Amino acid sequence: MIRKAYHTNMSATDPTPEQIRELSAAIRKQWTPRERARRLGVKHIRWLPPVISELDLPGQLAGEFDSN
Repeated sequence: MIRKAYHTNMSATDPTPEQIRELSAAIRKQWTPRERARRLGVKHIRWLPPVISELDLPGQLAGEFDSN
């Protein structure tokens, strides 16, 4: 079993939870959109050219690409 450590005697220099929230918000406000996306785990999708099947081509054109 894992026990969590609880600090029962906080010193006067330890920030309060509210101070931590305020400082964290101030830091996040300075993030660029790219940094925000990175920290949120957004994956950048690379552009790929559209892919079509020869079966999707009009009837006459599909036969023109045959090498026979």
